[in-house]
Amino acid sequence: MSTRSTAERNTDTSHVDVNPHTAGGKYSTWFGPESESLFGTVHVPEGGRARGGVILCPPLGKEQVDSYRGLTLLAQKLCDSGLLVLRFDYFGTGDSAGDQDSEHIVSQWIRSIVTAAGFVRSSGVDAVALVGLRAGALLGAAAVSQLGPLTAVALWDPVVRGRSYLREQRALYSVGVTQDSGEDARVSIIGAVLHPNVVSDLAALDISTLEPIDCPVLVATRPERADVKPIRTLVQKQNAEEHTLSDHELFLEPSDFEVVMPTSDITYLARWLSDRFDGSDAPVSVPLRDHAEFGNGERTVVESAQSLGPNALFAIRTTSPSCAMGGPTLVLYPTANEHRVGPVRLWVELARYLAAEGVSVLRFDRRGTGESGPVSDNEITELYSEEGNEDAVTAVQQAGAGPRNVVVSGMCSGSWYSSYAATELGVNSAVLLNTLDWTTKRLEFVKRSSMVHEDKGFVASALDRLHHVGVRVKNGLQPTMPYRVWLWLGLRGLIQVPEISLRRLESENVRTTVLLSPKDSAWFVDNRGPEGMRRLRKQSDPRSGSTTVKSFEAGDHSLYSRDLRETVRRELVDAVNEAFDMEIGLPAPPVPVRWRPL
Repeated sequence: MSTRSTAERNTDTSHVDVNPHTAGGKYSTWFGPESESLFGTVHVPEGGRARGGVILCPPLGKEQVDSYRGLTLLAQKLCDSGLLVLRFDYFGTGDSAGDQDSEHIVSQWIRSIVTAAGFVRSSGVDAVALVGLRAGALLGAAAVSQLGPLTAVALWDPVVRGRSYLREQRALYSVGVTQDSGEDARVSIIGAVLHPNVVSDLAALDISTLEPIDCPVLVATRPERADVKPIRTLVQKQNAEEHTLSDHELFLEPSDFEVVMPTSDITYLARWLSDRFDGSDAPVSVPLRDHAEFGNGERTVVESAQSLGPNALFAIRTTSPSCAMGGPTLVLYPTANEHRVGPVRLWVELARYLAAEGVSVLRFDRRGTGESGPVSDNEITELYSEEGNEDAVTAVQQAGAGPRNVVVSGMCSGSWYSSYAATELGVNSAVLLNTLDWTTKRLEFVKRSSMVHEDKGFVASALDRLHHVGVRVKNGLQPTMPYRVWLWLGLRGLIQVPEISLRRLESENVRTTVLLSPKDSAWFVDNRGPEGMRRLRKQSDPRSGSTTVKSFEAGDHSLYSRDLRETVRRELVDAVNEAFDMEIGLPAPPVPVRWRPL
């Protein structure tokens, strides 16, 4: 994001030129045809002069979310070497226009790359290179013939054949998440839901059949894939240089939320690309748009990029002419180290739908995620921190409405942060999705299992051992321990007790809805949540907020499951209706998931 003030960013100016005599920076913008606006971030070198431009084509689905900060680190390193860099979201992904399950989505992804190349060239650079990560390599190669002369192409851990890729991704979804009901024909992969046409359209893409590209080509692969036939064919046909990657499964397929940055490989890619450009530079002038319109007619909404609070949190606000100033507002919290788009893009879709109905929506990146703050080598961002608490409160304070006109929601760690802000500021309602962390007093060894941390030696190892001992002791004593003792331990931060968090919300008159997948329901029960709920109902003050806990029969913690996610969408709209006495309609989920109260 640029350092311009919020007022400057909100002016109705569609293009702003970067003065070639001023410092460069990072600028978030929409670009391309206004009917199909694409979202991107441009990194402009110091002094506003560049030796060339680089387009970074991201992966798809969960890999796109996991690699977000890694691609940012690559962009920073390239920019430091004097290159203008564009990171962007394809049509139907991230913060760009379009639905992810559009009928012709594959051709629209490819067209997005062509649009991105045109945008970079319009900034004043002649020499342009392309980087494609995973499926971004497959799509980038498919677009090469439409991009004009290229200085270099880097295929980073490339998907070579679309057919094999989709078969692998669908298998991972079926085994790792669920098997969708056949009543909905859309195709699910982890992190995306796609039109049935994607099967044949992706199958038609195969990099190994691509004619030789007229520029230097780098193929960077994992060691276990370097000798497979499609990669060997690709390397030979393109006369490509090769690089062997390390630990990329921790970058693109982390076992949980802990994404490990492959700094050495990113540094290698940056140097290889930088060396392909000559030393002469020229001034650049980047056409920037800090807002975009989506939809049409009465359902047109406007999204604007904004900077929140003293720590300049990156945010996107979605409004429409139907939204009253200071009126109903929903603040959506990011999960773990993920950025502002929500599970399988749910936050983006929900924001645009609700804004058209008169509810302003704010989505943001807390520090160390998304666009909020630079990326450092080997970056590790803690899931829970005092900085995160501050950011959680800042989002509500900057929502543009008083707390009683605000609903907050988040998933997993996002639910904890939204709950924290709700109790600190007394918002109208909170919708907590798949909450795992119920602590309010945070002792280090208690929270070890629910945070990302880097092994720093003896202290970290000792805290981990202490945590595991505590878990064993807790599990052994739980069946016989009186609930009052359990509660006493929870109040001192020694164990997780849902009642403590939920009682605080009620005391602040926050209407609270807790939605839990089967795994999260089991965790709630293990930590004696139902006993706490019975106490809350018995001792409830009519003047305080109310609490509802729903346990769903199917689905997963991360809401990759299509059917649970669609059911949660309906639940969120219902919560907004109840909070603001509205009657926003939403079609019933294609395959609703049943629930029972806890």
